[in-house]
Amino acid sequence: MIYQSMSGDASVGLATFTMKGGTLTNKKGDIFFVNNTATTITLEGAKIVNQDTFGVFLRAATGGWGTEGSNGGKVNLCLKNQNQDGDIVVDKVSVFNMYLSDGSTYEGAINAANKGEVYAEIASGSKWILTGDSYVSSLMCGADAIDLNGFKLYVGGAEYAAGAESEGSAIEIKSEGNGMNGGAPDGMPGESGGAQGGAPGGMPDGAPGEPPSGDPPSGERPAGNPPSGEMPGNPPQGGPGNGEEPPVKPGEAQEST
Repeated sequence: MIYQSMSGDASVGLATFTMKGGTLTNKKGDIFFVNNTATTITLEGAKIVNQDTFGVFLRAATGGWGTEGSNGGKVNLCLKNQNQDGDIVVDKVSVFNMYLSDGSTYEGAINAANKGEVYAEIASGSKWILTGDSYVSSLMCGADAIDLNGFKLYVGGAEYAAGAESEGSAIEIKSEGNGMNGGAPDGMPGESGGAQGGAPGGMPDGAPGEPPSGDPPSGERPAGNPPSGEMPGNPPQGGPGNGEEPPVKPGEAQEST
């Protein structure tokens, strides 16, 4: 779970998760859940095992933290030499950029509920295999980059034709309360020319501004797994730095100690 609780125990800005090689096994909930922060997640030659049939690969969505309407997840996902499966859920207040490079394969559906803003960039030699209808705002790829696999892909509201090349631009990602923005992280296809054209430059250096004021709403997270594309109730207030446990991932029950 990558999130900003606004409890004062962590800086506001761009979070990062990087994994090269090794194995990560998910027992409950989604593998990655991003809420109320901007992040770059990089996987390179890693083995990701999901043991929860209700959990998705990545969910960028609103939760109990931050200011309602602007507390979604803002994600750059970079897959390098990576074979990855599992759906990606993006809600209406979240944004998502995906970069496939270095012979990566992603197999899954993205933004199936057609709620969030999504960009996909697929470098030469990499491939996206759909497992369900998907919706993106913008797409950059070569003619052989996408296997529709019997499903439909919509780009900016128009149906994508199999075997077509596409040229698009990454979505600007801003961390709440500051002017930080950017497209492709450093070294991704948009900068190296792995796909046609190029995405905007990477995240700038420097600390971001102050977070928005206000405490997270109260309420308890209901038991059970959330419906696809939706978040359950609000997590308990507080964060790891003030004596409270962080909220659980969607679909994961809170265990008593």
